[in-house]
Amino acid sequence: MTLDLAGFGHARTVSVAGTSVRAVASEPHAWNSEVVVTVNVHNQAGPLAICLESITRQEPPAGGLSVVVFDDNSSDDWAVTTGRFLKRIPLIVCRARCGSPSRARNAALSFVDEAMQNTRWVARLDADDCFSTPRSLFAACALGDHRDARWVLGGNRLVQEGRLLERENPATEALLRPAHVLSVLRSMAQGTADNELPSCNLLLRPRAGWRYPEVESAEDHWLVTDLLLNHAPSGAVLTAPLYCDYNLGGEVTAANRRSERYLTSRQALFAQAQVWAARPGSGR
Repeated sequence: MTLDLAGFGHARTVSVAGTSVRAVASEPHAWNSEVVVTVNVHNQAGPLAICLESITRQEPPAGGLSVVVFDDNSSDDWAVTTGRFLKRIPLIVCRARCGSPSRARNAALSFVDEAMQNTRWVARLDADDCFSTPRSLFAACALGDHRDARWVLGGNRLVQEGRLLERENPATEALLRPAHVLSVLRSMAQGTADNELPSCNLLLRPRAGWRYPEVESAEDHWLVTDLLLNHAPSGAVLTAPLYCDYNLGGEVTAANRRSERYLTSRQALFAQAQVWAARPGSGR
């Protein structure tokens, strides 16, 4: 599938980790927004429509909003789905062959760093997730600006087979206490957690340098744990509203849960978190 979508006429070529990535925008000012939502997609044309629809319903944050749809070598009709939104929200579309969720997410972050110099916040949604409320993004950006933070973490609801579950992964101020983070990670490593660490609900300052580690499962949890234990003073926790609705039915999520790497990665994370938390000044 070609990248040249009908109606997308503002192209740039950007160097991302030494690779040239061609991107097309729906309108010139898409490049200049201060808030960017990155949406990584890989063969998710169906749920992508729900994700983008939730973005169009967001209360506009200060400085304007753009969406970067970053495709990792899909073979389905993701571009057709994206094209349906080109008159509803400023869009930038690009694609690359990344090969893993971590590399794709990092490529999207690097793309924003290189190509969008006015950006003050980079938010993230997976293609099969959506914002929980129309104020989720606005509230997260406003909190981060008010606290002069470099990262903001929110909570999420859980969706399975199109149905909201009663279980949530809330974001509370307790997440800024290392002992609480270790308690949650311990139960995740043991497979007994009622609620996991909220992890997919993250805003970052551009050019802050944080990236997702190349692990086979729980790469979101690794990054969030690093932020909570090693960079807590520079962040903020959005206790309300909830940030996003996280889909438990995604193919990658389902495959990870069926494999040994699901618990193995969480056990390794808990071990590393204990090392981080033992450092002088951790979490303060």
